[in-house]
Amino acid sequence: MDSHAVIEALPVTGDQRAALIEIANRVFEKVIDRIEPENESLTRKLWDPGHYIDNFFQDKKLPMKLDYADYLIDALLVHHVIDLAVQADGQAEQSAN
Repeated sequence: MDSHAVIEALPVTGDQRAALIEIANRVFEKVIDRIEPENESLTRKLWDPGHYIDNFFQDKKLPMKLDYADYLIDALLVHHVIDLAVQADGQAEQSAN
């Protein structure tokens, strides 16, 4: 997909959505490698890139170039992945009890 493509309206669909999901998955893997969650497999099960992308632009100003969306996802996804890891830890703890 052309990095100069512009996201103009919600919901993001088609090739743009597919490209954004690919970006989110790439960043997710990078974050997982950095944070090394205790319950990695459960964190991965909780990850839903489509849901993340569908909700990502709700508070963002459009239109937005795809390369800027890539930058924002790279900068902001870490917080979401940490939240998933914390949720996974809580679920694992509940299962252990």
